Amino acid sequence: MVSKSRVPMQVDPDFEIRIKNLQKAIRIKQGENLSLREITGKVARLPNFDELEKEILKASNIDIKINLDRRKK
Repeated sequence: MVSKSRVPMQVDPDFEIRIKNLQKAIRIKQGENLSLREITGKVARLPNFDELEKEILKASNIDIKINLDRRKK
């Protein structure tokens, strides 16, 4: 049985650049090398993130598609 390799989460290129710049700034300022997973985990636990979720859900003109089906089509 062949194990499936990890597929990185696909995000907007601007978001990816901002997160990587944040990672770099943390490394310079604090001397810690946090992974992108740790940084996004911290972002998801922020109280303001709940407000952001509500705003995204309220906006009717934003098209968000999340595909959770991992089977091949």
